[in-house]
Amino acid sequence: MSRVNTPMSNVRIFICAHKESALPQHPYFLPVQAGAALHAAIAGYQPDNEGENISAKNPHFCELTCHYWAWKNLKDTDITGLNHYRRYFDFGRRWPQLSADKRYVPTAAFLREPYQFPDLDAVLKRCDIILPVARHWRVSNSRQYADYHIGKDWEMLREIISERSPQYLPAFEKTMDRSNRSVGYNMFITRWQHFDAYSAWLFDILFEVERRVPPADDPIQGRIYGYMSERLINVFCEHHHLRVRHVPLVMPLDDYVEGRNVSNWRWCCRQLKNDLVYHFNK
Repeated sequence: MSRVNTPMSNVRIFICAHKESALPQHPYFLPVQAGAALHAAIAGYQPDNEGENISAKNPHFCELTCHYWAWKNLKDTDITGLNHYRRYFDFGRRWPQLSADKRYVPTAAFLREPYQFPDLDAVLKRCDIILPVARHWRVSNSRQYADYHIGKDWEMLREIISERSPQYLPAFEKTMDRSNRSVGYNMFITRWQHFDAYSAWLFDILFEVERRVPPADDPIQGRIYGYMSERLINVFCEHHHLRVRHVPLVMPLDDYVEGRNVSNWRWCCRQLKNDLVYHFNK
């Protein structure tokens, strides 16, 4: 196994990427090649098929193959997190509570400016985990999953949670059945102890789902375990009463065009409208 070069800090934020891409530079960042077992190696990226890994499952587990590699192979790390090669936490946003959940920027402009982290140790003394801003749907999160994916798979997930970790079922029902707000993207920054506990619970559940529910032969619905994990981080945070700081995302695009971003005012109005529709219809 190749040695991971650890910077002076004990913070490692891994950037999941399935292809070579221009990435922001920062001592905290560690580019990890997703699905390296299935593709040619990308120079300068840590492959996710070294050490203990599930790299070959990437078509169905998506960025979770990088997540699993980091969980099993990163050492001496106090703070860790997951970014995508086209999604980053936008720590510089003013009034993040009233900001749209994401904004698009040209890749060249994004890379010209040094990426800045806050003092993560100080931030994580005031909260337990950093997550993206939650989306507000017009239906419950369970219904939203059934509408966009395969409903019977979701019910199997529920059954497996009730069998393997029934103590999480109240949090599942609260955040998924009785709420329309959910964080997505499988992105987070947190201390290692929360990452370790979340990973142990998450993969125990997902591997059992995999055993009972083979992935669909479809490029979208085949990503079943990645879609489920996006929702499950909400369940984990609720069950453990984690203090969450929500941070909007910045998404660099090579083909950026003006007018793609939603204004903060329009975003807040849309969220309020979705909340009203949800509460009126539930």
